[in-house]
Amino acid sequence: MLRPEVAPVSQQERLRAVMARDAITHGQTVRADIEHVEVSRKFHGKELVFFCGIQGVKVRETLRPGDGHPLPAEVAVTGLTVDREGLYNLRNALISSNGRIEVTLDRESKVTPVGRLSSLATWLTG
Repeated sequence: MLRPEVAPVSQQERLRAVMARDAITHGQTVRADIEHVEVSRKFHGKELVFFCGIQGVKVRETLRPGDGHPLPAEVAVTGLTVDREGLYNLRNALISSNGRIEVTLDRESKVTPVGRLSSLATWLTG
């Protein structure tokens, strides 16, 4: 089992930008889906999370409203465990943003692999 971490090469700014685009602000806590998170050992063989290919953050539920201030720059991911490297959709992740953006996968969350065929179909149908 892989338990990837976030590192400076994880392109944390991509997650931050997508969250800001989707009107998530500092201090807010939501349940949301994050599309196309990559888990890879491509950087010195270490298991890392990469946000470069994420396609969006879909808020399912707002648990605590934000204060309207900008999101923090640092990101942490906890509870993410996968069988192998690849692209994954994180469903119903708990996301909070006070001090740092924390993405937590818990019993209410689901991690599903993104198949190559489904990625191609998504690209073709736009």
